[in-house]
Amino acid sequence: MTSFQFWAAAFLLIYLGYLLFLSFRSFRRGGMEPSAFFLANKSVKFLPSMLTFWATYFSAAALIGGAGYYYIHGVGNFLFASLGYIILAVTTGTLGKRLWRMSREFPETRSPIQLYLKHFKSPLLELLFIVVSLICMVPYLAAQITGFARMLESSIGLPYLLTAAVALVVIYVYSESGGLSNIIKTDVIQACLTIGGCLAVAIVFLSIYWSFDLGIFMAQIDAAKSPSLLNLPGPEGLYSSATIIGLALLISLGATPMAHNAQRFMIVKDERYLTIMMWVFPFMGFMLTALAGILGLGGAVVFPGLESGDQIIGEIMGTVPAILGALALVGVICATMSTADSILLSIGFIVSEHWYRAKSDVSKKGILKLNRWFTLSIAIFAFIASVKPELVSELAFNAFAGMLQLAPAMIAGIYCPHIGAKWAGASSVTGLAILIASKFGLMNWLLLSAFPGYLAGFIMAGLVVLFALKAKR
Repeated sequence: MTSFQFWAAAFLLIYLGYLLFLSFRSFRRGGMEPSAFFLANKSVKFLPSMLTFWATYFSAAALIGGAGYYYIHGVGNFLFASLGYIILAVTTGTLGKRLWRMSREFPETRSPIQLYLKHFKSPLLELLFIVVSLICMVPYLAAQITGFARMLESSIGLPYLLTAAVALVVIYVYSESGGLSNIIKTDVIQACLTIGGCLAVAIVFLSIYWSFDLGIFMAQIDAAKSPSLLNLPGPEGLYSSATIIGLALLISLGATPMAHNAQRFMIVKDERYLTIMMWVFPFMGFMLTALAGILGLGGAVVFPGLESGDQIIGEIMGTVPAILGALALVGVICATMSTADSILLSIGFIVSEHWYRAKSDVSKKGILKLNRWFTLSIAIFAFIASVKPELVSELAFNAFAGMLQLAPAMIAGIYCPHIGAKWAGASSVTGLAILIASKFGLMNWLLLSAFPGYLAGFIMAGLVVLFALKAKR
């Protein structure tokens, strides 16, 4: 066993031991009220709120996937990521604050989907959102498990399928033992590990290969590929204007309807926390994408010819001091687990809440039991999906594309519910139909090759809402 593997295994065992300790302590405390289990009593203080937002919105996918995009497609990643984080900041100060107020106005409504669709008074529309969320989010959950297992397979040598199975068992037991309060505790840890570890790795990486000479750094990046990584549309021709806007919307408005993200707006103790975070988010996003850029673009110089951009983080971890690389790697691994348990809990949550609404005689204890079974079923499906990791990556990207089509109806439910559930449903169905048609090549005759189908679907879904507003007036 190498020094890197030793430290990575040691840090990982410490983290898993901490999860087991929290799980055991939660089980000893006994049952929890649904509001405490699902929403941490809506009383999360500022620093944990900010760090759980970081862990949820700026997850390992943003670092690993971002570095991979820089490695393959170049500096255009900075443009779409920065634009996306600005949109996310605006969303936090508008949609987020409105959701916070609604969660206090309707304290009996725990599901974020039921909350932002509440004024439509349509269980059928809620069911549509839940079904789309399941179809989109289960592959996204599987992608987190796939990333976790692949990193451990390549760095420590653990078998992929066994690692994926153990990870899901740990995540399931941990999230079901203490609910969102437990998840927030791990969010705080992984956010600190990811920020500190990856910042240190980026600094050491620049020091080892370029002695902090940014002029040489940029010159070597420019020469690494042709066309240059520093130019648009990039070596693979990805970054057209439409793609940059579309990807920015995916990581902001596409992420907002996801239950585990919308949930974060509801749990903060004070509304002013969201105002502060609205200003902090762009800084956090710029820092993250800058770190991913250093690792991805620098990696293209030092490690050319990798099969996948996702491999670059692991390669760089092996070039820095073993203890530092292991700490950063475990931080990224913790981030994937933290995102996975948030998704797992929230998906089971929205399904059981909808079932609970249909079965009004179910007790509070019964809804937690329902959630446990729904969550177990979802974990099993996610494991089955993770058996084909090459398929999971594509499906995980589609998760954001699918959820983006729900964003116009979500916004309408918060700001202009008078358009009615039928128009909101028509908006979502229109966007989803265009997205699916474009995936099967049925829209090629209409869309330009550089214009993504998910963006076309989002635009049409938004136009349906605007038409409904005009018609109602």
